[in-house]
Order: sequence, then structure tokens, then C-alpha cells
Amino acid sequence: CARCHDHKYDPLSQTEYYQFRAFFEPHDVRTDPLSANLTTEKDATLGDVLKEGVSRIYDRELDVPTFVFQRGDNRYPDKDRPVSPAVPAFLGGSVDIQPVHLPAAASDPHLRPAVLNGLIAAADRTISEAQTALQQAHSKQQTADLAVAERQQQLATQNPDQPTRQTASEPPVPPIFADDFHTRSPHWKVVSGDWTWQDGVLQLPTVASFATVVAEPVLPRNCRIKVRYRTLQPGSYRSVGFSFDYLDTGNSQDVYTATGDASQTIQAFHRNAGQQHYPAAGIVQTPLQVGQEICVEAIIREQQLTLLLDGQQKLEYTMPLARREGRLALWVHHGTAQFLQVEVQPLISTLADLQAAAAQAATGVKVATAGLAAAEAERESLSCRIAAELARCGLSTEPHQPLAEKAARAEKLAAIARTRSTLAATTDSAKVQELEASITKLQQEADSKGTQYSPLGPTFPRSSSGRRLALARWITSPQNPRTARVAVNQIWLRHFGEALVPSVANFGMNGARPTHPELLDWLAAELIHNGWQMKSIHRLIVCSATWRQASTNPHTTTTDPANRWLTRMPPRRMEAEIVRDSLLHAAGLLDLQPGGPELPESEIQTRYRRSLYFRNTPNEKAGLLETFDAPNPNECYRRQTSVVPQQALALLNSGLALDASRQLAEKLMTVAQTSNVEHHNLQFVRLAFETILSRSPTEQETTACLQFLQDLPTQLQQSDLPVFPAGTGTAQRSPAADPLQRARENLLLVLFSHNDFVTIR
Repeated sequence: CARCHDHKYDPLSQTEYYQFRAFFEPHDVRTDPLSANLTTEKDATLGDVLKEGVSRIYDRELDVPTFVFQRGDNRYPDKDRPVSPAVPAFLGGSVDIQPVHLPAAASDPHLRPAVLNGLIAAADRTISEAQTALQQAHSKQQTADLAVAERQQQLATQNPDQPTRQTASEPPVPPIFADDFHTRSPHWKVVSGDWTWQDGVLQLPTVASFATVVAEPVLPRNCRIKVRYRTLQPGSYRSVGFSFDYLDTGNSQDVYTATGDASQTIQAFHRNAGQQHYPAAGIVQTPLQVGQEICVEAIIREQQLTLLLDGQQKLEYTMPLARREGRLALWVHHGTAQFLQVEVQPLISTLADLQAAAAQAATGVKVATAGLAAAEAERESLSCRIAAELARCGLSTEPHQPLAEKAARAEKLAAIARTRSTLAATTDSAKVQELEASITKLQQEADSKGTQYSPLGPTFPRSSSGRRLALARWITSPQNPRTARVAVNQIWLRHFGEALVPSVANFGMNGARPTHPELLDWLAAELIHNGWQMKSIHRLIVCSATWRQASTNPHTTTTDPANRWLTRMPPRRMEAEIVRDSLLHAAGLLDLQPGGPELPESEIQTRYRRSLYFRNTPNEKAGLLETFDAPNPNECYRRQTSVVPQQALALLNSGLALDASRQLAEKLMTVAQTSNVEHHNLQFVRLAFETILSRSPTEQETTACLQFLQDLPTQLQQSDLPVFPAGTGTAQRSPAADPLQRARENLLLVLFSHNDFVTIR
């Protein structure tokens, strides 16, 4: 009501509603980095956020005004009625709002030591990688120069009458790799697609996008690749071909035929850094038919590519992308096909080939040298900018002006080094002129004294409005009669399953009266007295005689049937997160490492971190926790508790429970060491009850468990028993091969489903 208008019987007026809203008017949400890793992920509300970051609330605009919305519609603010932050009069008290000066870690989160150290370490790694690349480039150059010298010497001493076989059309050596697909070779690895080896063909029967298989052997630099295949229906583009220099699905040289309904072509293209490039010079129109068996040959010498279709030359092509050492891959895009034969033959390099390779190796040395210089310049620029930023924020005693000038110049020099690195690898004359002009301009800027440099990260206001701090102090004021009572009521509810004020979400006049008002007040006073440290209240409760009572007391069942006077501990089921964590902890699998990024809820069956680290939003919930009544992320009141068959099924069939039972069985078997099987089983049963249920088994339970361990191994050895899959594919540990150990695993699985395991008494 108060959002739209004043209400006759409402103690909160419309103006007071917007005055309370004004506390939060300047606030916004951001993600601050925890490390130098700036990888982002998609957040349902905030969009792209840092994967290794922490959400921060801050005041983005300190003086943003708050207006009353006409009829509560935010499209029509009444700009004649600005309001200031204030608490409702009927709640009492007042607030003193003072601006808050923030530390550098709040205004410049990128200056945190962990982030700076990560940036420096990354820059040092880049230099180390560049040094390694330069060493490898020198080694390649030496190898290439030696090959040229050896070939020149060979030609100089060769008998002129001796025939030579160095033509591309007559490779002098046998194939290094061949496959007719009559059997599946272990050299092939399926990357994507529904590939089958059947009837002497490698077939893709279903249409897919770039379905790919890769051969393990690394291809020689100069070789002939022959591939026979048949394009089939269905499909649209029906692109069928192969890759060489294959690194991954985004980096390769490619040859293919397209048998579309409108046009048919044989083409060469390349993929680099995930991008596909189709030069016009690599496209040749040629008639093709669906179902036609064809043979495509690629003769590869350095940067030259010759394509033959059924023995007829179709394309002579200079590859624009520099060659890289890689593998062979077969693929089909938007079509289906059968591959019949693959053959790879190395080609002997001619003197011209070797000289071209030596020239390319020399260029590689120049590129690697320029790359190392660029990496070192980037490291120097980073150091200068860090020093300038620390001085700007008062985290250093050095004056800011000279450091800013040094940082500005170092950044320009780094840009020059990067441009020279690009120039070293550029052969296009127009691009060369453009890069040289850019270097001249950058050098002029570097020679002129300036103080402008790129910050290491986004900068935020150095002060906060103080509105939220003033509100927080009002909420936690010792004179505020509500906050401490609400807090201890929630804590009591957590430990006893029943709150001191049953209407947990309503402490107003319409709420329920406290069952123990003096206890509520005393606990609230203790919370305030201990500086709002909730851990002290938790310790006080769990160490009390009330909390440590048994859940059954025959003497008070009749005198206090509703347990109004807390004469016994109310039994309650564990919360969803505790059920999962207790399961893992009992088996010794729970990862107790504190902190870390949020984990996908889909991994809750396979990752052993505590449950609180898994994502829980209205749209992203873990099914296992939902089964045990995980909390509604939109509420902060009382959890709902249910008893449904799915809970027992989850503890009996989930991969998590299976892994825990198998791990614990192995652990207990090593503890219960004895040569006598009966004594071993007896000791195993006792340890199992103590570990999982925190109590010893009764005589009746011991007898039943021992009989179970005696009968089940015999049943498991019967081959005619039906097999029921369990774990829904998420179990990471296989069941024991020994029938007796398998029976022990199953016994533990049953105990994990016991009511005493999930119930706190």
C-alpha cells in the first residue's frame, strides 16, 4: 500500500516508504577480482562476471536523488518531491549519515597483492614462453640450414647420369600411414559425431556439424594425402573432407568437397584461433554427385598445395596461413559420408623446398626475437604502471607525477614492441606500411612527456555515501528491541527444529507470542553483549543441558506431551546440505578445504566439496538437495521439512551414496583386521554402526546384519539374478569383485538409508 499511497490504518506513510528506499538508492553490485585470472562466466542476473571474483555492494553514485513515484509507478517519479534517507517514525530512533572514506582495496580492487602478484607472474611466464620459443626457432633454423648444406653437398657430388626421383607426382618412399577401415585402427580418435566402422568403411550415418575423427600420427611437413570417400544423403551442404596441420577443431589447414543441391565445389580453407577463413583463390567449381565415389589427393610442399580430384589437377594454391606441425583429421559437415581409404606418403624435399624452409626458419627467428622483446616490454610497462597506481592510491611513498610519466612512456614502448612483433610476421606490403607508420606515431608519443596510462583495472569511488552504514548501525543498536530477538530466534530454530517465536517471519502484532519470552530476551542480550558474535550463541546452546537431553524421556511423555517445557530434545531430520556432507564425511571423502569459486549444481554427485559451495538459485538447484527440502533461495525464514519415498531412494541409488559406501567399506575392512571371517564380520558391523549411526548395534541388529553378510555373497554369485543399474551413471567407484566385500558395501548402503543416520536426536 505505502508504495502507491498513504493508508488510513498503516503506520508507514508513503513518504516514509521512499525515505527508507533512499538508503539503497546509490547502491550497485560489482564483481571484484580475487586473482589475476579475469575469465568470466554468465550470471543469470548480472550477465558476465569474473569466475574468480567476489560480489561487492557499493555506492556507484553518491548523490543520486530519491523521488516519490506517482501511484507507485517508477516511470513517473515526482521530481518535485525528493526525499532523504530516514527510518519510519513508528519504529523509533534516528540515523546520522556521514560519508565513509574507503580503503584502496575497495576503490581499486586490482591493487590487492594477490591480483598484482598474479599479473606479474603471468608476465614472467610470457617472457619464459617467449624465450623458449626463441630457442626453438634457433634450433629449427640450425636444422634447416644444415639440411640445405647437406643437400647442396649431395647434389655437388652426385653422378649426373644417376636418375633422381624428386617430383611431387612420384613419391620415392612407401606410405607412413594407410587405412582401408576393414577394422578399427587404434590410431583414430573420435572428436565428435556418431562414427561407425562397418563393412570396410568408416561411416557417419547421421548429420552433424563438423563431425571429426583424428589420426594420432604427426604428419610429415611435405607429404601426399590421398582420401577416397563417398558423399551420401541426407544433408544440406554435404561438405566432406580432411584436415592437415590439425591442432584442434579451431586450428588446421583443410581440403573438402561440397556436394550441395545448387552448386558443387572442391575447396581449400584454413581455421585459425577458432575462426574459419575461405579465400576465394581456394574455391573451384566442379561437378559432383551424391553417392559418387571420389578420390581427393593433396600434395603439400611447404606453403604450396596442389589438389587433384580423381587424378585430375583442380587447384594450385599458396596457403596464406603459416604451416604448423599437426595431425590428419577426417570430417563431415551438414551431411553424411563413407570413407573408404586413407593414405599418407612423405615427399622428399627438393633443394628449393629446403631453401624455402630455411628462409621460413630465419623469419621464425626474427618473429620469436620480436616476440621476446614485446614480452619484456610488456613486463616493464606492467611494473611501471603498478608503481604509478600504488603511488596514486597512497600505498607508496614515491611521488605520483614522475612515476606516471614513466608508466606512460613504458606503455607506449610496449605498444611499439608489440607492433614490431606483428611487423616481423607480416609480408603484405600495404600492411607493412601501415605498421611502420603506426610505429613512427607511437615513438613520437613516447618521446613527448605525458602522464596518461591505462589503469590496471576499473576504478570506483574513494568514498561511500554512508547511508547503508547508518542504517546498519540503527538496526544493530542496543536500543533496537527487534534485531537481536529475530537473530536468536533463527539460531534456536536451527538447533531445536522449533522456534521460540513460532511465527518466524512475523514479529509484529499479528505474530505468535514467544513460548519462552524470558529466554528469548536473555539470549538476545547475550548476543548484543558478545558484540553480535553468533558463534558464542551457538556454543552456548549446544553446551547447554537442554540441548544435550535425550529425545525420549518416559517420565515426561505424560507430564509434558507437547514438550512445551523442553523436557526432552525434539528429534529433527538433518538439513539437506548436512545429509550430503555427513554421507561424504562418514566415508572420509568430504573436501574440507575452505573457500573457492561457486560450483555448478550439476556436479553435486561427482564433486566432494561441501554443499554450501554449489550453486543454488531459483533456476539452478541441485536435485539431490531438493529431495531433502533444500531452502528456497528467495526466502530466509523457516525451512519446510517433508518425508517422501524419494529421499530413501536417493540414499539407496545415488552415485554419491554408492561411492561413500564402497569407500567406507574398504576403509573399515582395513581397520577390522582378523583372520576369522565371523569375527571380522562382527567387528565390521560394530564399526559400521558406530561410524554411520554414532551408536552400537543392538543384539537384534547385530544378528540381522551378520545373517545378511552370510547370505548375500551366495546370492551375488548366482548368475541368473537380475541386475539393476544404480547410481544413474554418476558413481565413480566400481563395486567390489569379491562377493563378501560387495555384501559389506551393500550393508553400509542400507545403514546410510537408516532413519538414525538422517535424524538428530
